Amino acid sequence: MPEKHLTAPPAAADKNISVSNWLRLVRVYNLMCKELRSRLKEQSGCTLPQFDVLAQLHRFGRGMTFVELSRELLVTSGNLTGIVDRLTAMGHVTRQPDQRDRRVIRVVLTPGGADLMEQLLPRHSADLEDLLHALSAADQQALQRVLGKLRVSLQSVG
Repeated sequence: MPEKHLTAPPAAADKNISVSNWLRLVRVYNLMCKELRSRLKEQSGCTLPQFDVLAQLHRFGRGMTFVELSRELLVTSGNLTGIVDRLTAMGHVTRQPDQRDRRVIRVVLTPGGADLMEQLLPRHSADLEDLLHALSAADQQALQRVLGKLRVSLQSVG
């Protein structure tokens, strides 16, 4: 009697690998976020969403509107309002009227917020290196290439 192989047909295998890859992306993302949250809280007292806002403001340089921030961070302006409120109370950001259109409010890093980011960004980079240490430089470059390709594909869809 011929031996039966218990392998899925190629089409089914392709579907399963897509689901498997999605689940792996989500699990890895969640594990990394959990560890980064813990490290950020210990280093600065900031949450990961607060750090994301501070990092975006630091990168942009001249402050950003709520619309610009929500677009860059992919969060609703309602969520952003609470985050900015807490960052304002911590003394890391301030709200300022836009110079060209006083109806528009810009969120700007305070000098203390800028100093905090100068301290946190190198630590954050080191934390990410630590979390990705299992991947060789070549693996990280391959991952960057594949994720970039996926991002471009997804951006053209929506």
